[in-house]
Amino acid sequence: MAKPVTKLKSIEDTAIRLFASKGIKEVTIKDIAKEAGCSEGALYRHFIGKDEMAWELYRREVEKFGLMVKDVLGAKENFHARLKSAVALFYSFFDDDPYTFEFILLSEHNFPKEKKVSPSLNPYNLVFEFIKEGARKEALNIQDSELSAAMVLGLVLQPATLRALGRLRGEMRKKTNQVVLACLRVLEADDKHSTTKARKRSTSRPDADD
Repeated sequence: MAKPVTKLKSIEDTAIRLFASKGIKEVTIKDIAKEAGCSEGALYRHFIGKDEMAWELYRREVEKFGLMVKDVLGAKENFHARLKSAVALFYSFFDDDPYTFEFILLSEHNFPKEKKVSPSLNPYNLVFEFIKEGARKEALNIQDSELSAAMVLGLVLQPATLRALGRLRGEMRKKTNQVVLACLRVLEADDKHSTTKARKRSTSRPDADD
């Protein structure tokens, strides 16, 4: 019984690697079968076709990663600690399993709009809610929480995208601290609740006319 399960995992791992490196549209069932060392019929026993396979793998991996993000962002720590843990999670995932990360990162727009990842496990939704929570609890000094969340996602994901495309070098986990600092600047926050500090600076700063 264990053998078919092992073979299926090999097929799925091969498909993810090919989808990540070549793009979903450029990969065929024949390509996957050849690389996985199995017949095309073996793939059709598990999936209707390539597109259905790509979507099922994408949904599964996004939701699995989303569960990890949810645990990190829901931890009983201050905002800064949770933000740093989340960025570290993103980049450790990239370093440890680059093909899966690239598959998730680069495949989002390959599926019909009606295909939906579970909202409660969608990493984008989780980050947006995290930033909104920070704004509500006055850990952040921002006016538009959704815009701020979008900017934070860009700061975190764009370096990973460039790393996947070969434009950046080195381990992503080593870039965690620098990216976290950039996120905190966007959010006008720091590890000691800079909302208070920002207000003090603004009240103590001399007017331009003085």
